[in-house]
Amino acid sequence: MPLTQFQVFSQYAYTAFLELLAQNVALFNTASRGGIVLRSAANQGDFADEVFYARIAGLIRRRDAYGDTDVAEKDIEQLLKTTVKVAAGTPPVRIDPHMWQWIQRSPEEAGVVIGKQLAEETMQDMLNTGIRAFVSAISNVGATVVYDAAAATANLRALNKGAALFGDRAQAIVAWVMHSKVLHDIFDTSLANAERLFQFGNVQVVSDGFGRPLIVTDCADLFNATPTPDEYRTLGLVPGAILLEQNNDFLENLETKNGGENIRRTWQAQWSYNLGVKGFSWDKANGGASPTNAALATGSNWDRNATSVKDLAGVIVETQ
Repeated sequence: MPLTQFQVFSQYAYTAFLELLAQNVALFNTASRGGIVLRSAANQGDFADEVFYARIAGLIRRRDAYGDTDVAEKDIEQLLKTTVKVAAGTPPVRIDPHMWQWIQRSPEEAGVVIGKQLAEETMQDMLNTGIRAFVSAISNVGATVVYDAAAATANLRALNKGAALFGDRAQAIVAWVMHSKVLHDIFDTSLANAERLFQFGNVQVVSDGFGRPLIVTDCADLFNATPTPDEYRTLGLVPGAILLEQNNDFLENLETKNGGENIRRTWQAQWSYNLGVKGFSWDKANGGASPTNAALATGSNWDRNATSVKDLAGVIVETQ
C-alpha cells in the first residue's frame, strides 16, 4: 500500500470513526435519558475545574416576631467540581503495504473496517470507565445510596427500594444500568407476575414500570465475585450522573520499517476524554493525573461535594 493509498486508508478510518462515534453518542444520550452524557469538549490540561455554589443549609428559619436576639449568619460557599482526563489509545496495528495488494482489497475498505471497530470500542471503553467511576464513588458513600438486596435475585421490588433511597426525589432517577443476568432475572419475575407491571415488546423489558429505561451491558464493574454467592450491581442514574467529554484530540501516526522478510508498516492512534461523576470531584492529590483503571475504581479518589445524597449521581441496587 503506497503512501498515497495509506492517506486514503487514514481518511476513511478517521471519517468512519468520527461518524459512527457521533451517531452512537446521540443514540446513547437519548437512550439513557441523559443519565450518561457523552459530548464533545476541548479540555486543557490534566483536569477540568468548575466552580459552583453549595446549597446553604438552614436557609429558612422560624422568626420570633417579638424577639430582639442576634441570629447566626450563614455564608455563601463555593465548591469545586473536577473532572479528570483519561488517556486512551490503540496498540500498533500491522497494515503491511503488500498485504492489501496481495489480497487485492482497497485501502478504503480497510479504513472503514478499522474506523468502525475503533468507534464501537471507544464507546464501550467510555461506558465501562464511566460505570467504574460511578460504582466506586457511590459505593464509597455507603448504605444511604446503596440498597442491599443481595439475599435475592433482582426483581421490580428491589429496583423500587433502591429508588426509594432518594425519597421524594425518587423520580430524579431516570434510567437503570444493569448486567444481562439481572435483566433475565427480572424477566423471570415479571413474566409470572399477574399484575403485568412491565410492558413487553417481543418479551423485552422497556422500562421499570415508572418509565425508566433499562440499559443492559455486561460491564465487569456491574459484577462482584468476592462475596458468596456472586453479587450484581444495578445503577440508578439521575440526569448527568456520568459525564464523558471527548476532547477532539485524536492523533494517528504511520511508521514503515525495513529489515524484515517483508516491509512492515504499522498504524497507531491516541486520544483522550474527560470523566466526571455528579456530586463528586476527582481528588487531584490522591488520584493524580492520567489515572489508571485501578485509580478510577478507588472510591477515595472521588471526593463528595454534594451535601444531600439526593444531589448525588444516583443509587446502586445489589442483588444475586
